[in-house]
Amino acid sequence: MREALKPLLQALRFERSAFSWMDFNDRATGDALVFVIVTRFLMYLGFGGTLFRTLTSLGALESLFFSLVNALVFWLAYAGLVLVVAKYLFQGSGTYAFYLRATGFAYPTMLATVVTFRLDLPVLLALLLGAVWFMLIVTRAVQYESELPVERAAATAGLAMVGWILVALILKHGLI
Repeated sequence: MREALKPLLQALRFERSAFSWMDFNDRATGDALVFVIVTRFLMYLGFGGTLFRTLTSLGALESLFFSLVNALVFWLAYAGLVLVVAKYLFQGSGTYAFYLRATGFAYPTMLATVVTFRLDLPVLLALLLGAVWFMLIVTRAVQYESELPVERAAATAGLAMVGWILVALILKHGLI
Protein backbone atom coordinates (compact mmCIF):
# COMPACT_ATOMS: atom_id res chain seq x y z
CA MET A 1 0.00 0.00 0.00
CA ARG A 2 2.86 2.34 0.79
CA GLU A 3 4.04 1.92 -2.80
CA ALA A 4 0.68 3.27 -4.02
CA LEU A 5 0.87 6.54 -2.08
CA LYS A 6 3.48 8.01 -4.43
CA PRO A 7 1.32 7.41 -7.56
CA LEU A 8 -1.68 8.77 -5.66
CA LEU A 9 0.13 12.04 -4.98
CA GLN A 10 1.35 12.10 -8.58
CA ALA A 11 -2.20 11.57 -9.86
CA LEU A 12 -3.47 14.38 -7.64
CA ARG A 13 -0.85 16.58 -9.33
CA PHE A 14 -1.77 15.25 -12.82
CA GLU A 15 1.68 13.74 -13.43
CA ARG A 16 1.94 11.32 -16.34
CA SER A 17 4.17 8.91 -14.40
CA ALA A 18 1.25 8.02 -12.11
CA PHE A 19 -0.85 6.87 -15.05
CA SER A 20 2.06 4.97 -16.52
CA TRP A 21 2.48 3.16 -13.19
CA MET A 22 -1.27 2.35 -13.11
CA ASP A 23 -1.13 1.08 -16.67
CA PHE A 24 1.61 -1.47 -16.02
CA ASN A 25 0.89 -2.47 -12.41
CA ASP A 26 -2.00 -4.91 -12.00
CA ARG A 27 -1.91 -4.49 -8.25
CA ALA A 28 -3.02 -0.89 -8.72
CA THR A 29 -6.63 -2.09 -9.05
CA GLY A 30 -6.58 -3.35 -5.46
CA ASP A 31 -4.94 -0.12 -4.33
CA ALA A 32 -7.66 1.86 -6.11
CA LEU A 33 -10.32 -0.19 -4.30
CA VAL A 34 -8.66 0.58 -0.96
CA PHE A 35 -8.56 4.30 -1.80
CA VAL A 36 -12.28 4.29 -2.62
CA ILE A 37 -13.21 2.49 0.61
CA VAL A 38 -10.92 4.55 2.85
CA THR A 39 -12.05 7.80 1.23
CA ARG A 40 -15.71 6.93 1.69
CA PHE A 41 -15.09 5.93 5.33
CA LEU A 42 -13.30 9.24 5.98
CA MET A 43 -16.16 11.08 4.30
CA TYR A 44 -18.61 9.22 6.54
CA LEU A 45 -16.66 10.34 9.61
CA GLY A 46 -16.20 13.86 8.25
CA PHE A 47 -19.92 14.36 7.71
CA GLY A 48 -20.78 13.51 11.30
CA GLY A 49 -20.51 9.75 11.68
CA THR A 50 -18.61 8.51 14.70
CA LEU A 51 -16.77 5.27 15.12
CA PHE A 52 -18.36 4.59 18.52
CA ARG A 53 -21.89 5.18 17.25
CA THR A 54 -21.20 3.05 14.18
CA LEU A 55 -20.01 0.14 16.30
CA THR A 56 -22.91 0.41 18.78
CA SER A 57 -25.85 1.28 16.53
CA LEU A 58 -27.24 -0.98 13.87
CA GLY A 59 -28.69 2.02 12.01
CA ALA A 60 -25.32 3.77 11.89
CA LEU A 61 -23.61 0.58 10.74
CA GLU A 62 -26.23 0.18 8.03
CA SER A 63 -25.66 3.80 6.97
CA LEU A 64 -21.91 3.18 6.69
CA PHE A 65 -22.51 -0.01 4.71
CA PHE A 66 -24.79 1.72 2.21
CA SER A 67 -22.33 4.59 1.93
CA LEU A 68 -19.54 2.14 1.05
CA VAL A 69 -21.74 0.28 -1.44
CA ASN A 70 -22.69 3.61 -3.02
CA ALA A 71 -19.01 4.49 -3.46
CA LEU A 72 -18.22 1.09 -4.99
CA VAL A 73 -21.15 1.27 -7.41
CA PHE A 74 -20.08 4.76 -8.46
CA TRP A 75 -16.48 3.62 -8.94
CA LEU A 76 -17.40 0.62 -11.07
CA ALA A 77 -20.07 2.38 -13.12
CA TYR A 78 -18.16 5.61 -13.73
CA ALA A 79 -15.08 3.74 -14.97
CA GLY A 80 -17.30 1.78 -17.35
CA LEU A 81 -18.94 4.95 -18.60
CA VAL A 82 -15.53 6.52 -19.21
CA LEU A 83 -14.51 3.49 -21.26
CA VAL A 84 -17.73 3.54 -23.31
CA VAL A 85 -17.52 7.28 -24.05
CA ALA A 86 -13.78 7.23 -24.85
CA LYS A 87 -13.91 4.12 -27.02
CA TYR A 88 -17.23 4.28 -28.75
CA LEU A 89 -18.08 7.97 -28.91
CA PHE A 90 -14.62 9.46 -29.47
CA GLN A 91 -12.92 6.42 -31.07
CA GLY A 92 -10.16 6.36 -28.45
CA SER A 93 -8.65 3.31 -26.83
CA GLY A 94 -8.17 1.95 -23.36
CA THR A 95 -9.14 -0.83 -21.04
CA TYR A 96 -11.70 -1.05 -18.27
CA ALA A 97 -8.98 -2.08 -15.82
CA PHE A 98 -6.98 1.10 -16.47
CA TYR A 99 -10.00 3.38 -16.16
CA LEU A 100 -11.01 1.56 -12.99
CA ARG A 101 -7.58 2.22 -11.51
CA ALA A 102 -7.52 5.87 -12.59
CA THR A 103 -11.01 6.48 -11.20
CA GLY A 104 -10.05 4.86 -7.91
CA PHE A 105 -6.92 6.97 -7.63
CA ALA A 106 -8.96 10.10 -8.41
CA TYR A 107 -11.63 9.32 -5.82
CA PRO A 108 -9.74 10.75 -2.78
CA THR A 109 -10.33 14.21 -4.23
CA MET A 110 -13.86 13.84 -2.92
CA LEU A 111 -12.42 14.51 0.54
CA ALA A 112 -12.52 18.16 -0.54
CA THR A 113 -16.25 17.97 0.16
CA VAL A 114 -15.53 17.26 3.83
CA VAL A 115 -13.11 20.17 4.10
CA THR A 116 -15.56 22.64 2.55
CA PHE A 117 -18.39 21.20 4.68
CA ARG A 118 -16.32 21.69 7.84
CA LEU A 119 -15.58 25.30 6.80
CA ASP A 120 -19.36 25.89 6.52
CA LEU A 121 -19.14 26.65 2.82
CA PRO A 122 -22.16 25.88 0.63
CA VAL A 123 -22.70 22.18 -0.10
CA LEU A 124 -22.88 22.81 -3.84
CA LEU A 125 -19.44 24.43 -3.74
CA ALA A 126 -18.10 21.40 -1.88
CA LEU A 127 -19.48 18.97 -4.44
CA LEU A 128 -18.25 21.05 -7.36
CA LEU A 129 -14.75 21.36 -5.96
CA GLY A 130 -14.39 17.62 -5.39
CA ALA A 131 -16.09 16.65 -8.66
CA VAL A 132 -14.08 19.08 -10.81
CA TRP A 133 -10.75 17.93 -9.37
CA PHE A 134 -11.88 14.32 -9.78
CA MET A 135 -12.84 14.88 -13.43
CA LEU A 136 -9.56 16.71 -14.15
CA ILE A 137 -7.61 13.66 -12.98
CA VAL A 138 -9.83 11.38 -15.06
CA THR A 139 -9.33 13.73 -18.03
CA ARG A 140 -5.56 13.36 -17.68
CA ALA A 141 -5.93 9.57 -17.43
CA VAL A 142 -8.09 9.42 -20.55
CA GLN A 143 -5.61 11.61 -22.38
CA TYR A 144 -2.80 9.25 -21.36
CA GLU A 145 -4.58 5.99 -22.13
CA SER A 146 -6.55 6.81 -25.26
CA GLU A 147 -4.30 9.51 -26.70
CA LEU A 148 -7.33 11.74 -27.29
CA PRO A 149 -6.84 15.51 -27.40
CA VAL A 150 -7.46 17.24 -24.09
CA GLU A 151 -10.83 18.61 -25.26
CA ARG A 152 -12.16 15.14 -26.03
CA ALA A 153 -10.64 13.69 -22.88
CA ALA A 154 -12.38 16.38 -20.82
CA ALA A 155 -15.62 15.74 -22.68
CA THR A 156 -15.24 12.05 -21.90
CA ALA A 157 -14.92 12.72 -18.16
CA GLY A 158 -17.84 15.15 -18.26
CA LEU A 159 -20.12 12.94 -20.31
CA ALA A 160 -19.34 9.97 -18.07
CA MET A 161 -20.37 12.08 -15.05
CA VAL A 162 -23.61 13.10 -16.79
CA GLY A 163 -24.18 9.43 -17.60
CA TRP A 164 -23.61 8.50 -13.97
CA ILE A 165 -26.08 11.16 -12.78
CA LEU A 166 -28.69 9.76 -15.16
CA VAL A 167 -28.04 6.19 -14.02
CA ALA A 168 -28.17 7.25 -10.36
CA LEU A 169 -31.45 9.09 -10.88
CA ILE A 170 -32.99 6.12 -12.68
CA LEU A 171 -31.85 3.71 -9.97
CA LYS A 172 -32.70 6.22 -7.22
CA HIS A 173 -29.15 5.75 -5.99
CA GLY A 174 -26.93 8.33 -4.29
CA LEU A 175 -24.83 10.40 -6.69
CA ILE A 176 -21.28 10.04 -5.38
